[in-house]
Amino acid sequence: MSGADDSKLTRRQLVSGAGALVAGGALGVAGCGSASPARPIPHVELGSQPSGLPARQHAWSATLPVDEFGNAVVPKYDRLLFFDVDGKPGLASVGLLEAALRTLERRFRWGPDGLLFTAGWGPDYFEHVLGVISPIPKAKALSDFELPTVDRYHLCLHLACDNERALSDIEGALVHGESLPGADGPLDISPALRWRETRTGFVGAGLPHAHQNVSGIPPGDPVPGGSPLFMGFKSGFAKNQATEDDVTIPTGPFADGTTQHVSYMRLRLDSWYQNLSYPERVQRMHSPQTTPDDVAHFTDNPPTHAAQLNQAIRADGVIGHAQTSAQARRNNRPVIIRRDFDTIDGGQAGLHFVAVQRTIEDFVRTRTAMNAASAQLQNPEIGSTVNNGINEFIFVLKRANYILPARAQRAFPLLPGREQTLR
Repeated sequence: MSGADDSKLTRRQLVSGAGALVAGGALGVAGCGSASPARPIPHVELGSQPSGLPARQHAWSATLPVDEFGNAVVPKYDRLLFFDVDGKPGLASVGLLEAALRTLERRFRWGPDGLLFTAGWGPDYFEHVLGVISPIPKAKALSDFELPTVDRYHLCLHLACDNERALSDIEGALVHGESLPGADGPLDISPALRWRETRTGFVGAGLPHAHQNVSGIPPGDPVPGGSPLFMGFKSGFAKNQATEDDVTIPTGPFADGTTQHVSYMRLRLDSWYQNLSYPERVQRMHSPQTTPDDVAHFTDNPPTHAAQLNQAIRADGVIGHAQTSAQARRNNRPVIIRRDFDTIDGGQAGLHFVAVQRTIEDFVRTRTAMNAASAQLQNPEIGSTVNNGINEFIFVLKRANYILPARAQRAFPLLPGREQTLR
């Protein structure tokens, strides 16, 4: 295995090349050139909302089924739709977006067997569209071995459910004005919002195994049949996730909202599966104190062995992903909720990492802890990526931050006069 400096150079070359592939059209990208001519925004009826919807857009947990140990079973399919505001938004733009989202709420039950979704707004929406100070910072590189593109999209719609066809149909209706079976109201938001990119993916036992014939995964079907993610391990145990109360903004204009970080990562799993034995992969994913037998008996709260991190650095010369990430906990509880999913966008094995947390700083703290930068000073066997959790196998291509307002504020938040449209 190469030393840390060689690994960094190779990593930068690989990320730069992969970034060029994405920019060249490996993902669904539209409207990357000059802005389209302004279109008149039609007046639409808002329509009603079903009763009982939570005030929080991110309130998904209560709708999810649980396994025998109480762990949430997340939606099988996800889709991220990215938009820019087309022209100067007015009250008609508010009505158009809100009416479309209410149509979805009437058409689909709130839950994974129907539809879950959030509308998140990026810093450029606040700064360049509204001309106000953004409530969230722009994303940035979070380690010295990544070179991500920072997305500048205004709006991110995150859609999730157990029906992949439904997500495709919803995208067609929102972006292209296609009909959506069973919908009883307007859905086309293209007069107000210009679609820029779509990212797709999946999570759940059997799905990664069925999609592993892509670049980044070696031949021979190494992804286990029961694994919910490409790397062969389960995440999202009940007690290694923050609660929705933990991540909710308590006061201010975005009360009952939260913040969202969205990353696109390429996975390089050839060396993960070909160069490491299963016990070694356990060490990298969890900790050197964790054994394969331990993993087989995890229920709802796998131990992180966070207190043994210094021992792992000095005596074992290898540290685990869960072990380092746990350094960012508050009162021994995680500060983020992971809503990530695998992808084969562009024919590449990847991960769309979606996390919600009260502040973006909570995400930054968690990601910084995962870097374990001080470990390199204590043991030269550990580099920024070498013998350092799963850092060697993930390549961050894109990063972005968004704020998810409360449901009542989700359509063009802070736009002057918007409340008049929603009465």
